This record gives sequence, C-alpha cells and structure tokens, in this order.
Amino acid sequence: MPSIIIRDDDTSYFTSPRHLERLYGRLWAAGLPVCIAAIPRIFADARVYWSAGNPHDPSIPPGYQGKSRNYALQDNQELCAFLNQLAGAGLVELCMHGCAHTFHEFISHDRAVIANKLQTGAETLRRAIPAARVTTFVPPYDRISPIALEALAAAGYHICTMSHNLAPLPAWPQIRGFAAQRIADGRALFVCDDYIFTHKRAPAESLKMARAALARNKLTIVCNHYWMFSHPWRAQPNPADMTAWNALLDELLAADDCELTTFSAYAARISQ
Repeated sequence: MPSIIIRDDDTSYFTSPRHLERLYGRLWAAGLPVCIAAIPRIFADARVYWSAGNPHDPSIPPGYQGKSRNYALQDNQELCAFLNQLAGAGLVELCMHGCAHTFHEFISHDRAVIANKLQTGAETLRRAIPAARVTTFVPPYDRISPIALEALAAAGYHICTMSHNLAPLPAWPQIRGFAAQRIADGRALFVCDDYIFTHKRAPAESLKMARAALARNKLTIVCNHYWMFSHPWRAQPNPADMTAWNALLDELLAADDCELTTFSAYAARISQ
C-alpha cells in the first residue's frame, strides 16, 4: 500500500493556528496525522542567499523582517496550546526545522556549534510543545554539511532532506526523489527532492504532479510551506492554490488504497 507523509515547514513564533487549520483541519477531523516542521527560535533577519538580492525569508511577516533578534516558539502561547493538543492526540508529529532557521546554520563543520544548535532547538521545542516527542530533523533550506548529518544520526534523529546533501557521504544510502531507507540503530533517512505545492508553480500543475507522484511511488512526501498559500502574507489564501490543495485532500480522504503516515511510524516499519 503506498504511503504518504505530509510535511509542513516553517511553523514558528509567527504562525497562527488558523494558517495550519485551513490546510489540515479536514485531515485532523478525519483522525489523520500531519508532520509539522517547527522552527524553535526563528531569527527575524534570516535571508535567502540563493535568490537575487538576498531577500528576507518569506516565512517572516513584513513587520518583523530585518529585526536582528530571535523569536522563541513558546512565546506564541496560542499556537503552542493548539499544537500541544494535536500532538497529544497523535494528530501532529513535531519535527525540528533547524534552530534559528538561518541559511548557514547547519552548513557548519564545527561539531560543537552543531551540538549546541541541536540542544538549544530540542530544549526549546520541549518547553513549547511538551506533548510532542521530536525524533525527526529537517534542515533549513535543505542545506546541511556531512558532519551535521552524521551528528544528527548519532544523536538519534531521523532525517528528511534533499538528496544533493548525501553525495559527500558515500557510505549512506544514495536515494533520490521520494524515498526512505534505514541508516543505523532504527534511524531512517528520508529524501524529499521536490516541493510539489509552491507559489512558483501553477496550482493545476502542482495538483498534476502530486497525482503523478502518488501513482508512481511507494512513499511520497508532500512538503508544504503553509505561508505559500497566502504568499506574500495576504489576509486570505490564494483561491486557486486552495482549490488545488483541497482537490488532493478530496482524493486522499476518499482513497482506500493508500495510507497517511508520519516519519516515526514509517521509520519503525522499515527498521524491523
């Protein structure tokens, strides 16, 4: 039976529960889980260095962009209460999405810096969402050094990233596309090589790609960025994007030949 993991990146201090509810409320109402990749202490002057002009990270609202400070997830009490309830009910699997979510933070080759980032991130998420057990790490911007990957595996995390990060580690599985494989001690490596729903692609094309991926793969990771559906920080989401997304949800909710799962559940299966 094909498996689907829905991963939503960039939940942070700046996220409102309604941002997540309008995308995933139908799944939660049906008792189905979503993996939320949360930023523990987002840095408001984070930049996207691969884009011309080094623009501010689009997950940061305009009123905060450029502020040289961190915003801790636990300080958004409404969001934390919302996620804590869902995590306690088994409807949200919380993942660590970096620590401050800067472009370079896990490109580091300094083991002490990496260890400090992981400890700070884990402690912050533990205080913010005590009902969650965080076992999966998602690198910011899918940029991460081989030393950081090895440190994550040694620390006991499952890892979800793009396959371009694996080449410097030839002993690791060189998997591509959407896939998962055991690495060591019950830990799993997941690759997600495409963001299917993105504001850079026509919604109808995103839906077509999602359908093709689900028909072709044993595992498909549908990676969203909740802010994308209302980019750039509009009060309401783009109707065309929501129509395409809800069409996919209609198909998933009606299907009896696939399962919606989480990183930890899938990792447990392939480690047996």
